[in-house]
Amino acid sequence: MTWLHTPSESAAPLEQVLSLRPQLLERYREMYGQLWDRALVAPRLLELCRLRIAGVHDCDAERAIEHTGAGLTPEDRRAVDRWEESAAFSALDRAVLAFAEKMPWRQHDVTDADVVELRKYLSEAEIVALAIAAGLFDAHCRLRLTLGVDVRPLRVEAPGSMRGPVY
Repeated sequence: MTWLHTPSESAAPLEQVLSLRPQLLERYREMYGQLWDRALVAPRLLELCRLRIAGVHDCDAERAIEHTGAGLTPEDRRAVDRWEESAAFSALDRAVLAFAEKMPWRQHDVTDADVVELRKYLSEAEIVALAIAAGLFDAHCRLRLTLGVDVRPLRVEAPGSMRGPVY
């Protein structure tokens, strides 16, 4: 699973690694889980953001998680990495994907025009939640890649929960 010796065998590979620091895992679960449990941004948009950031990082372990409650089709999932050429996405989807694509390595390239485009569809509170989500998705990928979390295809209701696992 990883180069770390983990204390548990969990269905959630990332959570298994994070369980080495239980208090940090609980705090991480609370914050990450709020995104999915409270739907601070539409789950479809969160999932598009999560998958695009996974694509930027080439993080197969993150891509292998399928959020069944997000409403993405298999075709949508396959098209995320080539979203600019795909007809599968709405103008809102495209604004979210453009924003997400910049977050891991080009966050300084997020422009006023990017935010204006998001504001056409999202409230300022939703944009803040989306930015926090993008930061956490970026961290998720970096943790998976740094800690050597194996690819484990999973179909889950949501990638994380305040009360359940963080996949």
